[in-house]
Amino acid sequence: MCYNKAMESVKQIVAANLQALRKENGMTQAELAAKLNYSDKSVSKWENGESLPDIDVLCELAEMYGVTVDFLVKKGSAEEKINLRKKESDKINRIVVIALFVTTIWLIATAIFVYIYLRTGDFVWMTYVWAVPASFLVLGFSNKYLVGIKTHSIIFLSLFVWSLILSLCFQFMQYNIWPIIIIGIPVQTAIILLSKLKSKGW
Repeated sequence: MCYNKAMESVKQIVAANLQALRKENGMTQAELAAKLNYSDKSVSKWENGESLPDIDVLCELAEMYGVTVDFLVKKGSAEEKINLRKKESDKINRIVVIALFVTTIWLIATAIFVYIYLRTGDFVWMTYVWAVPASFLVLGFSNKYLVGIKTHSIIFLSLFVWSLILSLCFQFMQYNIWPIIIIGIPVQTAIILLSKLKSKGW
């Protein structure tokens, strides 16, 4: 009795998931059946919870839809799981965009380095030094607004401040301005305190 109830429950879960995934991918039951070399009647039975696909068919369906077999048999709203999968995919896309932003900074730094070398014959390594704080600045803002992880944004902002100070020290090394590193301490303290205020909803 318990076994039969469990099987019926699994059938309904798989049915809801298969129906939602098929609709999300804009396919009719007949089109899906043709891809699987099954009849549309079989697909209809799966989606109505009258029967379960064989395990090899479940694997094929999972691969076709870009999900796991666990996704197909897991209890929960199919729409919610699909939305969650979309959010995860969007997050990955945002991370790729951030990586492209940072890559662009280093590409610009390389272009400047090559241009100066070709014009003067000098190796201006400072172009790469300045690319470091620029990268952390982009990472901080893009991470906050594209990914939404505030903790990472604080870390990147702190790294931006310290790398900016160090870049200034290297750029003007002949003037012995190393004591400006001390400025980083109150700035870092301010960043931490502001992050605490924001976390409290101020």
